[in-house]
Amino acid sequence: MAQPTRTRRGKAGLVVGAVLGVLALVVAVITVDRLTDRPSATGPCVEFEVSASTEKDQLIADMATAYNGSGRSTRAGRCVEVSVHGLTSGTAATMLSTRWDADEAGAPQPQVWLPSTSLWLRVVAEPGKPSISVDDVPPSIASSAVVLAMPQPMADVLLERAPQPGWSDLIELSKAPGGWAAHGHPEWGEFVLGRDNPLFSSSGLGATVATYHAASLAVTGGEPTDATVSDPRVSAFVHDVESSVGSYGDDAAKYAVQIYEEDRKNPEKPFVSAIVMQEQLVHLYNLGVPDGDPAKLANPSEKPNRPLTAIYPKDGTVVFDHPFIVLGGATLEQREAADDFRAFLLEEDQRARLSDAGFRPPVDAEGRAGQPTEQLGRTLGLSPNQALTPLPPPTPAVLQRMVKGWEETRKPARVLIVLDVSGSMNEPAVDDGTTASPASDKSKIELLKPAVKEAAQLLGDADSVALWSFSSPGHTEVLPMTPVRDVADRLDQAVDGLVAKGNTDLYRTVIEAHRKMTDEIDARSINAIVLLTDGANFPDDPAGRDRMLATVDAQQSETSVRIFTIPYGKGADVDTLRQIAVNSKALWFDAKTSPTDISDVFVSAFSNL
Repeated sequence: MAQPTRTRRGKAGLVVGAVLGVLALVVAVITVDRLTDRPSATGPCVEFEVSASTEKDQLIADMATAYNGSGRSTRAGRCVEVSVHGLTSGTAATMLSTRWDADEAGAPQPQVWLPSTSLWLRVVAEPGKPSISVDDVPPSIASSAVVLAMPQPMADVLLERAPQPGWSDLIELSKAPGGWAAHGHPEWGEFVLGRDNPLFSSSGLGATVATYHAASLAVTGGEPTDATVSDPRVSAFVHDVESSVGSYGDDAAKYAVQIYEEDRKNPEKPFVSAIVMQEQLVHLYNLGVPDGDPAKLANPSEKPNRPLTAIYPKDGTVVFDHPFIVLGGATLEQREAADDFRAFLLEEDQRARLSDAGFRPPVDAEGRAGQPTEQLGRTLGLSPNQALTPLPPPTPAVLQRMVKGWEETRKPARVLIVLDVSGSMNEPAVDDGTTASPASDKSKIELLKPAVKEAAQLLGDADSVALWSFSSPGHTEVLPMTPVRDVADRLDQAVDGLVAKGNTDLYRTVIEAHRKMTDEIDARSINAIVLLTDGANFPDDPAGRDRMLATVDAQQSETSVRIFTIPYGKGADVDTLRQIAVNSKALWFDAKTSPTDISDVFVSAFSNL
C-alpha cells in the first residue's frame, strides 16, 4: 500500500478572515460497524488525504502507515489508503476557507483536517454566515493545554514572587527597569517573550485568547465581549504583554527546535525568558526531542541544559481539543473510511503513542482536558490530580476582534529588506527544462518582485521598512527606513525598479546592514533584517566569511539584530546563510530547491516579525 505523504513544513498562508460558508466544513459523525469485520479488501482502495498540524504530523503519518498495513476495509470490501501532510493550522484554515492550492501547500487538498484546535473554525466564521455551532464541536482525538513555558531558573524567580502567577505577574516581571538585573540576574539581559503569530499558528491564537481573557478579567471582572476587547484599558494590558516580545513565529514546533538548539550551546543568557506553547511541546522539549520525531521518542538522549517549566496562569488556561474534522468535499466512502481511521487513532496502542508524545486524553463533552498522563506529569513535574481552569471559547465575532486587536497592539517591527540583484538573478527560476507552471518560464528577479510586495502587506501601519539591493560593489539604499503608513506605494515602485547585474558582494553587505540596524536600534520595536541571495560571495573569501559571521553573532553583542535568510535557487550558499541566521538567533527559509515558491517563503519570513 501507498505510504503516507511525508510532511512539508513552513508554508505560509494569507491573512485569515474568509467566510466559513466557503470552507464548508462538515463534521461527519457516522455510526458504522467496525470496518475490520467487513469482507477482505477487493477492488481499488478508498484514498483520502489528511492535513495535520505540525506538532503531530509525523506521529499521525506513522499511524497512517500502520493503518494502511492493517488490512482494514470498507463495507464494500475496498481497502483504505491514508496519506498525511503537515501544515500549520492557520495556514490550512486560510487555504480551506479560500482555495486550496496544491503547489502552495505542497500537498493535495485534504478530506480530513486535524488542526490543533477547533478555534480555527471560529476564526474563519464571518458574522452572519453559517457556522458549526458550539454544541456541534468535532470529535477530539487528544488534548493539550496552552501554557507559559519558562527556562527553569527563570521560572523559579517568577514562582518565588508569585506562587500562583497570572499574566499581570508576567507583565510586572517583564517591565522591571534593567530587565533581569532587577531580579538579581544581570547575565540574563532583558526579559524576552516568545510567542507565535495568531494568523498562522495555533499557539499564537491560544496566546491571544489567553491574554485578552486575562485583560478583560483584570479590567472589567468578566469574560471578554466585543465591547471589552475594544476597551482601551484592555488594549493597554495586551500591549504590555506584547511589548516584551522578541519576535513572532509562525510555527511553535519550529520555534521549540530553535530554542532547543540554542540551549545546547549552554549560553549564559537563555534564548527567551518565556514562550507561549502547548504543554505537549514542553514535554517533547524536556525529553530532548523538540521536533517530535517518533523514532527518537523511544530513546531520547540529549536533554536540554535548562528544562522548561510549564506555568498555568491563574487567569485560566486555553485547552486545545485536537479535533478530527471530515471536510465537506469527502465522498460517502471517504467519510466511512475516515470514521474508521478516527476509531483506529483512539484505540489503546495509538492513544499510548499520543501519550508518549505528551498529549492528554481527548476533551470530554464539556470541553475539559483529560488528566495529565504519567509521562506528561513526569517531564513537567505536574501533580497527577492537577486541575486546569479551562477558558470557554470566545464567540466567532469576539475571537475575530481579538485577532484584529492583536494586529493593532502587537510590538511594531523595523525591518530592513536586503535583496541580491546580481546578474544571476536574471536567470530562469527553474533551469532544469521543466515547465511545471507558468512561473517556470520567469527569471528569479521576476518572481521575487511580487513576492516581496505580497509579504510586505503583512506589515502594519506602525511598522517601518527599508530596502537595500546589493551586487558589486556593495549595496544601494533603495528606500530609507520609513513608517509603512507613509511608504506603501513607494515600496512597490522601488521593488519594481530593481535591475539585476554584477556579482554577489554578500559578506560586506551583511556587515553593513547589521551595523546600520544595530546603530539605529529601537528597543520598542522588533529589529530585523530579511536577506535574500541566489549565490555565494564573489570572490571566495574565507577570512571575510569568518569576520562577517563573528560580526552578526548575537552571543558576542549585548545589542543584536536578527537576520532571517532566504537562499534562493540552486546556486545559493545555503551553509553560509544558515549560519548567518543561527548566529543572529533567527531562522532561514529554504527557497533553494523550489524557487517558484518564493512568495510563500517570503510570507513565512515576514510572519516572524
